[in-house]
Amino acid sequence: MGCMIRGLCLVLAIGLGASPARSQVDGSVTPLPFTSSAELRAATVAREVRALRAANPVAAAETAREMARHDYDTIFRGFLDGTPLRSDDAGDVLAAFVALQWMVANDSMTEPSPSALKAIRRTFVEPLAVKPPLSQPATRAAFAEQVKLRMVLHHAGWKAAKQLGVLPRFLATLSNEFIPASKLQALALTDEGLVGKGARRSALMPDAPPPVADARPTPPPTPAAPPPDAAQPPRHAANWDTVEGVYFRSTTGFGVGGMMTIDFEPLIFLRDGTYYEIADTALEDVDLSAERIAKPRRFGRWTRAAKGFVLTDSKGKSNDYALGDGSFFRAFPAASGESVKRSYRRLSGGGNTALGGSVSIAVESRYDFRPDGSYGRGGSVGAINSGGDSGVGTAIGRRRAPEGGRYALDRHTLTLTAADGRSRRVFFAYSSQKEPPEIDRDMIFIGDDVFSSDD
Repeated sequence: MGCMIRGLCLVLAIGLGASPARSQVDGSVTPLPFTSSAELRAATVAREVRALRAANPVAAAETAREMARHDYDTIFRGFLDGTPLRSDDAGDVLAAFVALQWMVANDSMTEPSPSALKAIRRTFVEPLAVKPPLSQPATRAAFAEQVKLRMVLHHAGWKAAKQLGVLPRFLATLSNEFIPASKLQALALTDEGLVGKGARRSALMPDAPPPVADARPTPPPTPAAPPPDAAQPPRHAANWDTVEGVYFRSTTGFGVGGMMTIDFEPLIFLRDGTYYEIADTALEDVDLSAERIAKPRRFGRWTRAAKGFVLTDSKGKSNDYALGDGSFFRAFPAASGESVKRSYRRLSGGGNTALGGSVSIAVESRYDFRPDGSYGRGGSVGAINSGGDSGVGTAIGRRRAPEGGRYALDRHTLTLTAADGRSRRVFFAYSSQKEPPEIDRDMIFIGDDVFSSDD
């Protein structure tokens, strides 16, 4: 995905700064045919999953599973049904994706008219026809397949963000992806193509290419207070008597290079009809009354629905969820005293290379659980600046100081006791799969972070 995005950023930057072509006057366009094949589409998906796996193994597994169930080519051709665009013309493919970018940035469900799509193809894509990769038949097909897959995944991400009630967060990540969202929101999609609102001239020819995302690092967040010492009895053990169930739902996150990824967050359903977005600390150590006052956004309300639940967040936004529908799942506890013989890994990060910038940050965290009750923990942080902004490339790396000791599992609590005797209790859960749900030990929650098995 990253390679394709960088390629598109380059192509779109060229297109945005291009001069009007002859075809914009006489209405003709250069045919850009390509041949799709099952082998090429399989290679495109494999490349996408391979790139995503390095940043987010859970999202990669989800993408691989969905692409095994659904043919993205069929979905893409469905997007073009009833339009003048052809699925075997790379220029038409790119024009369709530009139109989708506008729809996503403006959260518009209005289908572009045939005239609007033709205008985008003529005014936006045609100037790129003489430039690689569109000008080179040898690379055109691979490029077009990447755009098709990206369009299908982007459309799916848009739908998921709307369902999860995180559309503003989703849109915020598009500020410098291909065409800045702020620019698209200032445009109207008309029969003349994308034009400035209140203007009649095409707005796709700005004086300068879009800026890259700000590469300056953001200040680190204030460290959270450490969990209570597990050597002392839990002060709020009665919290579990008020619990109806433990679940988790999909949400969006940011991976290496600032790429948007699929993530998951655990939820505690309480019998009073509220839910709590639990963080690191085990529930029996949380003062829920104080937490409601200090962090009201972590609480919402739940009600049962025909196929699952309706969740209403602290702002009053409601969303429907059905168990096992791909975005809402039951979480499973560990057995009391259960031992584990697995290693789990989480990869996160930041930066802006996914948006055409030059900074990429990768953070790896790892737990190694052994059947004798011992554990080890490690990780690393790496950052690369290609020098695109400053002209000087840099790279830094640091390994996390190793940690180890003893662990104990008791349902939704993981107690970690370090070699120096200090101990802490954190929230724990296994994920689930299938319907009816079955325990899935390949993915776990430690606190509100998701870890996937290395096995």
